[in-house]
Amino acid sequence: MGFKRTVGTVLNNFRNITKGYTETTTRPSVAQPYMSTDTGAKLPIFPFPLIMIYELADNIDALRIPIETLNREMFKNGFEVVEKFKFKCANCGKEFQYKPTKNDLKDEQPFEQNQDNETSQLPRSNAKKANTTGIATELNQEQDMECDTCGSNDLIRPVPENRKLLEDLLESPINGNNQTLEDLARQLERDLEIADNAYCLVLKNYKIDDRTGKIDRENSEIKEFLRIDPPQVALIADSDGRIGFDDKRNAIFVCPRFEHRDKRLTEPICDRCGAEALKAVLEVNSVYSIGIPQPKRVVYGEGEVIWKAGKYKPSLLYGYSPIYAIWSKAMALSHMDEYIRKYFDKMRPPRGMLVIASRNYETFRKSWDVLEQKATEDPYMIHPLLVESDKGGKNMAQWIDFTGSLKELEFTEIRRELRMIIGAVFGVLPLYFGELPSGWSQEGLQVTITNRAIKWGQDILYSSFLRKIAKLMGVEDWDLRLKGGEENDKLRDLQIQGVEIQNMAAMQAMGFEVARTHTGEFKVSKNPIINPQMMMLESNNEDKKPNTSGSKGRGRGTAAPKEDQQEMDGKPKKQRPSDKGGVGQGSPSSGKGTSQSKKSASPVDYRLNPKKFPDGITPANFEIIKSTLQSSVDFDWTKKKTVEELRKSGNMTVRDARELVKQELQDTKQWESEDF
Repeated sequence: MGFKRTVGTVLNNFRNITKGYTETTTRPSVAQPYMSTDTGAKLPIFPFPLIMIYELADNIDALRIPIETLNREMFKNGFEVVEKFKFKCANCGKEFQYKPTKNDLKDEQPFEQNQDNETSQLPRSNAKKANTTGIATELNQEQDMECDTCGSNDLIRPVPENRKLLEDLLESPINGNNQTLEDLARQLERDLEIADNAYCLVLKNYKIDDRTGKIDRENSEIKEFLRIDPPQVALIADSDGRIGFDDKRNAIFVCPRFEHRDKRLTEPICDRCGAEALKAVLEVNSVYSIGIPQPKRVVYGEGEVIWKAGKYKPSLLYGYSPIYAIWSKAMALSHMDEYIRKYFDKMRPPRGMLVIASRNYETFRKSWDVLEQKATEDPYMIHPLLVESDKGGKNMAQWIDFTGSLKELEFTEIRRELRMIIGAVFGVLPLYFGELPSGWSQEGLQVTITNRAIKWGQDILYSSFLRKIAKLMGVEDWDLRLKGGEENDKLRDLQIQGVEIQNMAAMQAMGFEVARTHTGEFKVSKNPIINPQMMMLESNNEDKKPNTSGSKGRGRGTAAPKEDQQEMDGKPKKQRPSDKGGVGQGSPSSGKGTSQSKKSASPVDYRLNPKKFPDGITPANFEIIKSTLQSSVDFDWTKKKTVEELRKSGNMTVRDARELVKQELQDTKQWESEDF
């Protein structure tokens, strides 16, 4: 019996092994070259060290201008704390913009637009898809909420206390150097632009249970947020790019107590204090950037570092700075600046040399010695040089010019092209380098392209750092983000919403049923509820109703019209009759023939009715005068020049020409006072 039980246990274990998951996986090796350190960290190998990249970015204006422009424009409007959702289902995670109630129909495709496909049309059923306006909304607000996808009643709203937590984070210092979160975010964004890597250090005071050694993560406190210099960072990873492993696929750990971090661990428990160890992530060593005799080396664990590997070239371990692709152009611009400096500086070479031929060699030697001595005393004086020559007569003296003009070198054009290429890498166009565009349209296009780069950089910073910082603070229902750089974003959104509302109002006026879902999307029924022909017949019948008031004398004969009111929110008002061009709605300027009317008279073709020609215009000169007036508008002529051209080309008198100009162009052009 015991043997049979043992065999059965072995077979069951064998089945569990064969049906279980594999314990290991294999990654391809990292293609980026690196160098392993004695602690198992991987140090990237670049064309030249990152510390030199920072020197280029700090000292060359062609690199610093686009980097500082992006940094300035991204943070110019500051931060904001916004709620992620209005309502959210705790079961399925669906988010709602409006309060979902039990009587609402399920929203099968909440993110679809009306023009996407026919499935987004409002279904014809007794229940409605979204809350309607009026009394129904007030009744639904008193009912219980329910998710329209999973049917769960567990719906949550953002906690106001969490908003206060993020606002305090924005206003209070985040480290002992009195830096704010904006200061830290500016540093991280600059690291992404220069090194294509950024690291945020989160220093914590861990609460450790003395009996079990476990870390109480909920009660652990965040002490500081700091920026780590990317040239000093080496990630702890194996040859396949796995973080926290060595090349033998052994996990690397580090003790939460900083006094024990001089030694890396291979077990998840510290061998000195017995505390729960952290998974090692990276090593910070100052010797990687600055060669000092006694470098400081610290290993940080999981949960202590927020990092981003590559904004321009994402990778598993390290990004690749875009400056490596344009460093030669940046150095060329730097040498140009140095050339200009020396061109006007006292250390510039002499402008030229006067060479005089001579047949006496001894005279040449003495002349050369004297030239060297005088060049030392005054380097920019033109000194003659005697050169021995057997030939005499012609070309006894020759002038050699050492200095080429900047125009001959095409200095300005070359600089403009190099700066434009460097700016295009970062998405910053020449307008921000101080170059004036040739037209307003080009200026607007350059600003638009740069705004796209700014928006992209803000999204990278939010997803890589700001969202993770909020999560470390225990806040997941509020977002900490940068305000948009474009000032017309809100206006554009309002314009889009306005056009959408107008379209929905037109659909409702045609008899379709329009409703709005919990996510803010409009839904339209497939078929109209009221036939448009029936609507027209009903309106005609109302117009043809007889007078039943019994009044035969003066007066309306009908009851006074009721005030035009909306039956529900969102329903369009009835159109009031008005002739073309009128303001309507009871305005005194509506209609024709009034003193306040804004309507202009219909245009008259004088060629069809010669009697209506103004003074000085005949059928013979009508086209000439018309062309002259158009040229005056196109080329911005003065009133005096316009009158003279009418006199010459149209054979008009001065009085007629002045009256015509005043009548036709007084609303088109603003004339100078002296011309009147």
